Amino acid sequence: MDLKVPELQYRKSMDHNYLVAELKEGYENDYRLIMMLENSIPGLLKAVRRMNEGRQQIYFEISSMQPLNRIFDHKEIKKADAARLLQGVTEIFKSIQEYMLSEGALILDPEYLFVDPESLKPCALYLPWSGSGMQERFLVLMEYLMEHIDQSDPTSAMWTYRLYKAAKNENCVLGDIEKLIADQTVPVKKATGTKAVYMVEDISVNNDHEAIVPMNTFGNDTDIIDEEEEEENERRQGLFTRIFGSRTKDKKEKTEKKAPKKDRKKDAEPVLSVPDFSEAFEDMEVIDTEDDDYGKTVFVGRSDEPLKNMLVEKNKGRQIMIEKFPFTIGKVKNCVDLPLADNSVSRIHARIFMQNGHPYIQDCHSTNGTFINGVQLEAEEQVMLEKEDEIGIGRVKFSYH
Repeated sequence: MDLKVPELQYRKSMDHNYLVAELKEGYENDYRLIMMLENSIPGLLKAVRRMNEGRQQIYFEISSMQPLNRIFDHKEIKKADAARLLQGVTEIFKSIQEYMLSEGALILDPEYLFVDPESLKPCALYLPWSGSGMQERFLVLMEYLMEHIDQSDPTSAMWTYRLYKAAKNENCVLGDIEKLIADQTVPVKKATGTKAVYMVEDISVNNDHEAIVPMNTFGNDTDIIDEEEEEENERRQGLFTRIFGSRTKDKKEKTEKKAPKKDRKKDAEPVLSVPDFSEAFEDMEVIDTEDDDYGKTVFVGRSDEPLKNMLVEKNKGRQIMIEKFPFTIGKVKNCVDLPLADNSVSRIHARIFMQNGHPYIQDCHSTNGTFINGVQLEAEEQVMLEKEDEIGIGRVKFSYH
């Protein structure tokens, strides 16, 4: 599902970071906007109205938070984390109802749903001029969770699927979602010598990621089912296999096709191309001097040594190899790849990633900024890294090799 989000910009001001939206014409006195600006509504990003070059803009405070998709851009989501996140989202829905705000203006797109990096407590963007339905908004988030949930844990995959299926039901209400979030248990297959009534909501998976349909746990167990129901159950199992099984198969095929680690790393490293000037210098005379120590004059070309994707901490000489991308830097150990024990470093400060075969660095709207060769990056700005670039993460400095 793709619900278009109006164009937004990131801005940095002193030690604050903002997400900025243009105020749509005709909404200047909208009661939802006024309610949002004049109240501190739990679960919504705090907002202020400002004038900029004659245009009204809404500044949403995002300091100390990160978009959901950045937290999980290179790791899978555990069921407990998904439950905490979804519980927070349902609390937001209930919170805005108390202020008579429509749920369809909540933006739950993972790129703009901001969370605390440690607690995963969500804080949502609210745009009165971007209306839709509660179900459509919630499904955007559920589809993201379906794609990123930890597939090595069958109960996590099944639990997420049950939530997704419930959310797609046109008669679904918030209370139904809350009950499923609270109930993180997934029924297991019961041993029985007779056939059982199957419920698609209770499909589980075994260690081989194959669909298992357990007995009905809703109190109406039956020993015999007719052929028509059995065919329907097989069809439902096929649906589950297409959703989860195909992803597992694709993942397995990708793993089998991967080259050895050493070769993969070599392929990923961008190689600096060196122009061939040999013909241009064929007719040039090599000048000798009487001073043997001075020696012959030779042409020194640019080094073609590829980048090692390594950070060298200045003044300490510590070397950190970047084995995978994206590579995040910050001070919270369980949230980043390179934790730095310095109070000038934000919890998730910056990230290095590959794009079109080249390494880039991006500031993750840190408090004290990210610097390249002494120049501070703008909020969310992406800059390509070159060999021996100096990277400043707060007060900590590295050189890139």
